[in-house]
Amino acid sequence: MAIASGVPVPEVYVLESESGINAFAAGFSSGDAAVAVTRGTLELLDRDELQGVIAHEFSHILNGDMRLNIRMMGVLFGIMVLGIIGRMVLRGSFYGSLGSRRRNRNGSAILIIGIGLTVLGWIGVLFARMIKAAVSRQREFLADASAVQFTRSSDGIANALKKRKSVTCCSPAAHLP
Repeated sequence: MAIASGVPVPEVYVLESESGINAFAAGFSSGDAAVAVTRGTLELLDRDELQGVIAHEFSHILNGDMRLNIRMMGVLFGIMVLGIIGRMVLRGSFYGSLGSRRRNRNGSAILIIGIGLTVLGWIGVLFARMIKAAVSRQREFLADASAVQFTRSSDGIANALKKRKSVTCCSPAAHLP
């Protein structure tokens, strides 16, 4: 897969205690990337399916999806901080007004700023999560298409996804609360 995708060979890890079918790529760039697969992936998938799954992860490395996810997390956290600051301002203005019986203009201005930051944070987090979900979905579609391109076979990744779905929805552990 490294030759087919033109990506340096990443470190490979096996998660021995995980019996489900799963894999992921980690790292900030292709030079420091790592791919991890579960023991269940190695045991339950045949060669073509495993090759499709690994090609999918190589696509994430090639397209810089890990770096994109880290940046999106930073933006989401930054927007979330606005809401947290707003709540802190509201809390501070509420407890500050308890000690004094009279409210001045500064107290109501601080209250309005706190409410504004809190609402802005909530709305920002909502839209940021929606954007993150849409981008993540598109990156997954791209990774699946690239896996087909790297392996020259659509059956491997398609069958792996079918097996993953059947193992996930039909296993006894999936029905536990």
